[in-house]
Amino acid sequence: MGKGKIQILNPETLRVEEKDIRDFHVEKTVAILVTAVLLFVGFIWIWGSNPDLVLPKTMILRRRSATWDSRLEVLSGRMDKYEAELSMLEVRDDKIYRSVYGMNEIPFDIRSSVNPSSPRYAAIADLDKDSRLRAVTLRMDSLMKRAAVQSKSFDEIEVIARTTGEMATSIPSICPLTPGSFHLSSPFGTRSDPFNGTSKRHTGMDFSCPIGTPIYASGDGVVVKVAHEFYGYGNSIMVDHGFGYRTRYAHMSKICVRNGQVLRRGDFLGYSGRSGRATGPHLHYEVFYRNDYVNPYHFMDLELSEQDYAAMVRMPEEIIEDGEEAGPNDG
Repeated sequence: MGKGKIQILNPETLRVEEKDIRDFHVEKTVAILVTAVLLFVGFIWIWGSNPDLVLPKTMILRRRSATWDSRLEVLSGRMDKYEAELSMLEVRDDKIYRSVYGMNEIPFDIRSSVNPSSPRYAAIADLDKDSRLRAVTLRMDSLMKRAAVQSKSFDEIEVIARTTGEMATSIPSICPLTPGSFHLSSPFGTRSDPFNGTSKRHTGMDFSCPIGTPIYASGDGVVVKVAHEFYGYGNSIMVDHGFGYRTRYAHMSKICVRNGQVLRRGDFLGYSGRSGRATGPHLHYEVFYRNDYVNPYHFMDLELSEQDYAAMVRMPEEIIEDGEEAGPNDG
């Protein structure tokens, strides 16, 4: 082997050949440089697509997470639209439909409450409270509950709506006494108490009339209370008209109906008197709507003629527990 030579196996001819050592070092240097350049270019490419220099598996998970975030954002936007439409239905339900038919509003916490600690949310229990997945899951369940409650409310209203004809005759809309048989002695509102002179709320209307004046039901309903007291309302009747309405007839001399009796508008109830806490003979008449006192004056036509009124009222056979004939009897 000559000086400055090196023996190298030629892979093509499978022979050992002599080669100038300088040429060999040049080729080796070039190979190293080319490899370094390729490594550098590869590094630049990887760094450009992965500036945080994270593992490929982490990059894949991040991309999947970003995809799901985008989907959750789209779903959240759709829920915004559905919630706005559902809120309109709820307001219309509470303020119009349920109000018209004398039904109480549905509290918001009943419509939409969800319990994050419920076992059904075990899959998201470990998520942070600010997690978008947690928020979307709870919000979706809340909307589903609100929709279910609203559907049930509409079912109830549908049942009530079928009885609108009954509602027209159930609302206490006629005067409980025949026109001309009384004069209005005390209206609804604040007045001076006739016993001690103090200012006090008067929860009904007082019709001054002779003892024994016939009293009639102001609307269809059911007798839910017949009371006999020595003080307060004295002999009184409470009638439930449905649709949120009730009426009370107080200070009567004789009651001619019983608990549970079904009434039609204009049915005879008994006679006026001065029983209980009364300064003189009169009928104290109250109207309740949703368990609150309302002004009876707004429900009746006091200008109705006696003839028209007579055509609306009836005096059926009185129900007297002791079998005596009904008649005026100051209680």
